[in-house]
Amino acid sequence: MISEGMRLTQFYSAAPVCSPSRASLMTGRLYPRTGVYSGKPGTFNSTGLSVFSPFSNGGMNLSEITVAQMLKPLGYATGALGKWHLGIKTQYLPASRGFDSYFGVPMTQNECTSNVESNNKFGPCPTMHNNTVAVQPTDVLNIDAAYVDNIKEFMTVHREGPFFFYYASHHTHMPQFAAPGIRNTTMRGLFGDSLAELDWSVGQILDHIVELGIQNNTLVMFSADNGPELSDVDLGGEQGQLKCGKGTTYEGGVREPGIFWWPSVIEPGSISYALGSTLDLSVTAVSLAGGKPPQDRATDGFDLTPVLTGQSENGPRDHMLYYSGHILMAIRLHQYKAHFYTKGSHCRSTYHDQDCWDATGLQQHDPPLLFDVETDTKERFPLDVTQKEYSAVLAGIVQLKAEHGKGMTFAPGEMNMGGDEMNFPCCNPACTPRNACCACPKREASQHKATNAV
Repeated sequence: MISEGMRLTQFYSAAPVCSPSRASLMTGRLYPRTGVYSGKPGTFNSTGLSVFSPFSNGGMNLSEITVAQMLKPLGYATGALGKWHLGIKTQYLPASRGFDSYFGVPMTQNECTSNVESNNKFGPCPTMHNNTVAVQPTDVLNIDAAYVDNIKEFMTVHREGPFFFYYASHHTHMPQFAAPGIRNTTMRGLFGDSLAELDWSVGQILDHIVELGIQNNTLVMFSADNGPELSDVDLGGEQGQLKCGKGTTYEGGVREPGIFWWPSVIEPGSISYALGSTLDLSVTAVSLAGGKPPQDRATDGFDLTPVLTGQSENGPRDHMLYYSGHILMAIRLHQYKAHFYTKGSHCRSTYHDQDCWDATGLQQHDPPLLFDVETDTKERFPLDVTQKEYSAVLAGIVQLKAEHGKGMTFAPGEMNMGGDEMNFPCCNPACTPRNACCACPKREASQHKATNAV
């Protein structure tokens, strides 16, 4: 994708953990607006950083409008595949949020019992077809092949008309896994094998787009939902020349790949230093379809089309807001980033940088810590804000923070709604003991494919 498309080097996830970042991707809105957080705005003893569980009563606020719901009135067929993590009850699942079809395990694989990890706290991993459990337990080791078949079939059926498809792979979240044919094929161990299978699935999708002859009309966007989980050491990923990882609003927690592939439109092998975010993906898609985001609410994403087409070098975005739970932790304006609060997360105390540790709690900084994150990506050297140049920079960021605060609204925190073990998807809900007993009769491959036809 990089050699044939564009890479954005200053690209960010909207949150440092899964559920919030996916809410922003789906809506183009800062996730506290969508209710996908825990905690109470105005209280600063915790960041309220959390994700939905398979027992959750809540989900992304039902008043939110997803990118699929924006595109449906414009004539688009919509499909979703893989992990969802925005609520487990029927009203929160993709088939209830604008997607014509959904096939996948709606949770992370460490939240259910499977052949890659046993977690009896919940139950056997369910594969959903729309709002119904189609397979349980799921063969996670071979799920990628089933996912690839599903998206290929969707694209084949809808090749004559416009479509939007969202594929959320389970790679490379812990526990790592790879299909038997890919296992032990890389020098990077199980993490490398997991990454190789992700690479294989993306390649299969791109190849099929070319086989269908629709590549010149199809934009493929690739990114991630958060940084590496440093507590898992070599199985958690690597942040390279960035500071800390998942769960933090340091660069290693939120700066992600931003790769865009669109033959005949995007210049092959191009690199952009424009700021971008997963907040921008839905807005870009809707704009290219000839539509606009809902006008009755704030939209925080920008249309990246001018960047992708080479019409703009700097792009429409000049700042990034870094929320953690309900707290605005930091703001980046151009190349400068000010930390008002910092907190460690997802990192053991054996790690060399104490700022990243789980045990390093929420710290307020007055004055804020100011970094030039273009030249100091590891955020090691705070700039002297008593100097005139940097004092003016910080003043601009503080003004931006005040202006943002005037228009910022928080939906009620959906993660505060508690949970019920009966919410866990079960194809045999009358069985006992719930949820360990949930199981569906195994289907033959041909039946499985017909069941999940789009």
